[in-house]
Amino acid sequence: MAQSNPAVLGPVESSVRPHALAVECLYTDDTRTLMSKGHQDPAAFIAACEEWNGGPMTGWGKVRHVWLRNTPDSTGDYAFRVWPAEPNSRGAYPATEMVDDPSYDHD
Repeated sequence: MAQSNPAVLGPVESSVRPHALAVECLYTDDTRTLMSKGHQDPAAFIAACEEWNGGPMTGWGKVRHVWLRNTPDSTGDYAFRVWPAEPNSRGAYPATEMVDDPSYDHD
């Protein structure tokens, strides 16, 4: 079942298919979110984010393990939209993320 890692918010799922660490930046009008599919090792994820950022992740929130799903964007503003999802629900995938606003770390 799910294990907890004190360095990461959320469960660590051991039963999901592994994903390669590949940092992507998702933008909204208010925030940037760095994410990678799969529940990645927090230290490796932060190292990849620091490489993307060109330095330390100062002012960013905590690394968290989440479940997401993508849907097409009907407005045409984006290629797709990313939504929170329940684990193992249709279209859901595990992800590791960090948001550039620490106020998102409310739990």
